Amino acid sequence: MICTPRPRYHTCGLIAILTIATQLAGCSTYSQTQEHAERIIAHRRRRTARLQTSKAHNSTAIEKRSLDLHGVENVFTARPVDAYIREAVERNPGIQAAIAHARAQLERIPQVTSLADPMLRAVTRPEPIQTAAGDVYFTFGVSQTFPLLAKLERAGDVAAAETRMALEQLNSKRIQLIADVERAYWQIYRVDRNLEITREKRRVLEDLSSVVETQYEVGDVPQQDLIRVQTEIAKLRDDERRLVIQRGSAIAALNQLADQRIDRPIPATTPTNVIAIDADVDDLIELAANNNPELAAFHESISAKEEQVELAMLGYWPDLTLGFEWNYLKGRDSFVPPVNPSTGRRPAYSRKSEVGDDNWAVMLQFNLPIWTGRVEAAKREAHQRLIAAKKEQHDTKNMIAFRVFDAWSRVQAQQHTLRVLDDELIPQSRQTYEVTLTAYQSGKSSFVSLIDHWRRWLDFELMRHRETVDLELAFTDLQREIGMQLLRNEQTNSASGVNQ
Repeated sequence: MICTPRPRYHTCGLIAILTIATQLAGCSTYSQTQEHAERIIAHRRRRTARLQTSKAHNSTAIEKRSLDLHGVENVFTARPVDAYIREAVERNPGIQAAIAHARAQLERIPQVTSLADPMLRAVTRPEPIQTAAGDVYFTFGVSQTFPLLAKLERAGDVAAAETRMALEQLNSKRIQLIADVERAYWQIYRVDRNLEITREKRRVLEDLSSVVETQYEVGDVPQQDLIRVQTEIAKLRDDERRLVIQRGSAIAALNQLADQRIDRPIPATTPTNVIAIDADVDDLIELAANNNPELAAFHESISAKEEQVELAMLGYWPDLTLGFEWNYLKGRDSFVPPVNPSTGRRPAYSRKSEVGDDNWAVMLQFNLPIWTGRVEAAKREAHQRLIAAKKEQHDTKNMIAFRVFDAWSRVQAQQHTLRVLDDELIPQSRQTYEVTLTAYQSGKSSFVSLIDHWRRWLDFELMRHRETVDLELAFTDLQREIGMQLLRNEQTNSASGVNQ
């Protein structure tokens, strides 16, 4: 599902995470993803026995990924907001950019694990090199540099870790997007519920206005009572117009997350039951430490930095270059000695220069890493970057623990407030209003007292929906920090805010 967290993967884990991430966000087909992931497998199969042990350990961690602690699970329950979440994940340009970044990072692996291009050398000499065998006019050579195999493997490990880090960052963006969609949706929900209550209360006042107007005409109530109820009705109409404007702003926020027209209409939301969450904060903090994609990205960053430290330590090892060279020799006329006058014969002479046999050579060379200061500086740089990554991870872990605790505290506080509203304040304020209305109709209570009790009842019902939305938002923040969906236990409302 779209909210499932990403564990820390190595070889086979990277296939799964890349496949899930690309498919859920509306990217390439499975075969394309598999082709990319197989490149990592081809590289990782060249790893040593030490790294194979590490991969086995991570595969075991993947099997333990499914958690069921204090009602926590990894699946979505069907909710109206889920349709908007799926749409946003498929269309959001920020998610598409993160996918492209992860794909680009994946392409780094074959680049850093490949050999450098071979070098071709061609030399032509207008003034040839003269040898006894002939004149050398042209030389052709080819060479290939072979770095230490461990250097290529370390560089590949760095690129693979950075690819996994990019995937965790993609997952973090997706979880943040889900939280933003839920935040916009619950703002629309809050406005819709407030509109329902405002319209219902306006109809109640309009009925009351008819009663007051009748009593005013017969002289039973003063004119100020009629003016007061008409003023309250006018204020409710103004509240309706303000809420409609707020709804348009919340709709615009939801639409832009899904890359839709800002003014695309969103149907009215349906009332939902209040959620009940029963989870220990220490267990939630532990879940966040194990599942938060931001922390997982730091884990992969540390893995990359550790490989960079190992790569820097290999700087003392030279790179070997093998080459082959061919020299083209052009034969030249042999030196012909003159005829010996005493013998009348020409002395014997060599004609090898006229043959001009080509020659060839094999070249072997390697660099001399004698500038140790450069290598030592690279080692120190890699080590300090590793320390920085670990400290940043520690700092982020502390921040996430605080945010989990803060969201959990808000959830607890809002659940308590909702219980008080449902069990005490709303029923009592409603009963007080009804008693005051009966007393007012019999002339035993003032209209000011009636309106005050009605306003208090209205405020408590508006507060209830505001607290419901705040509870959902705190719950959303909690899930975002944990990196997985929590089980939603819904309880039946004991007090309805509309049909009372």
